[in-house]
Amino acid sequence: MKAWSVAAAAALLFVGIVWWVPQQGTTSLDDIIREAWGLKAGEQPSKLLQPFNILASTAGAAAVSLTAAAILWLLRLRREALALIGTVAAALLLNNGLKLLFARERPVHEGWLDVGGYSFPSGHAMIAMALYGMLTVIIWSYARTRTVRLAVAVVCMFMIAATGYARIYFGVHYATDIIAGYAGGLICVAAGGAFLNRETYSSAKSTHSTSFP
Repeated sequence: MKAWSVAAAAALLFVGIVWWVPQQGTTSLDDIIREAWGLKAGEQPSKLLQPFNILASTAGAAAVSLTAAAILWLLRLRREALALIGTVAAALLLNNGLKLLFARERPVHEGWLDVGGYSFPSGHAMIAMALYGMLTVIIWSYARTRTVRLAVAVVCMFMIAATGYARIYFGVHYATDIIAGYAGGLICVAAGGAFLNRETYSSAKSTHSTSFP
């Protein structure tokens, strides 16, 4: 029930953004955030932010997801491995469909990144939320100590936030693209969490000996 409540809240947020964003042009939030965070013409982009564009790309997310899923599989957390891959795949498919549906043009940018396709919602933001959000859910369930849980949550939240910031920084997305991407990714995480928290899974988990430090 809790997972579906999160999904419903994220869906409402997404619908609210869709209602707010004009079919042509930008919102005041888009303009304010882009002015504050975006690179200006003639400035040199930070190399520190480049990895976040790579890690949340389709290839980067696939590499991270498959590596994490392989580790979970070796730990005999096979349901969790499948849930992780399924969540990221669902986010990718959902994003592709939504981009075609809304067909929002990207911001005019300086070409620091080679990007194509539509802008809304951000695929990088959605995939980052799905991938690192689902990793947080899984590790939180099995970590033995509160310290490990909080450390994982902080790292994953940083990855999600930094990915969204990088897309605005390089000028390839509006702020509303990023927020909508986060909302879509959170829906996928909630669905993955619901899959893991089914009654049959709860029964199995009570006798499962695998855990993280």
